[in-house]
Amino acid sequence: MIREVENSFLDFPGNNCFACHPNNNHGLKLKFYADDDKQEVFTRIQPEHHFNGFPGILHGGVQCALIDEVAYWAMFDRIKKIGLTAKIDLIYLKPVPMDTELVVSGKVINQEKRSVAVETVIKDGQEDILTKANVLYFLPNRKALFKVFGEENFNDKFLSYIME
Repeated sequence: MIREVENSFLDFPGNNCFACHPNNNHGLKLKFYADDDKQEVFTRIQPEHHFNGFPGILHGGVQCALIDEVAYWAMFDRIKKIGLTAKIDLIYLKPVPMDTELVVSGKVINQEKRSVAVETVIKDGQEDILTKANVLYFLPNRKALFKVFGEENFNDKFLSYIME
């Protein structure tokens, strides 16, 4: 079954995420979907030309943003906790073309006490893997998140997303 993943952070104070906020005019405006049978989260994107690096090739930094964002939503969809990116091991396998729809997917492969590992890929329309990465998230406690984002930004909804 495929279902849309709710962007639970649209109303988080100050949120204007480059990757997923629908009102960021300079962003990617990604929506995410969960494939419960495959236990993965994915998004589709047709890159806009202002995201290129070399002519006709998606900028490597934008590829990294896509990887990080889909990995986050794969992690969040599964455990419903706020995680902070700790490490991204990314491998650029082939040039990522600007003129094709891309599918970026992620799947949780390991969870320990305060860390979650997610395997991710960027594929083209022919299902060729162009970029792959393993992303590690740290699940901070309340004190650490308050220090980063401010305690005043956490209402009951967002408090429920904190790993104790």
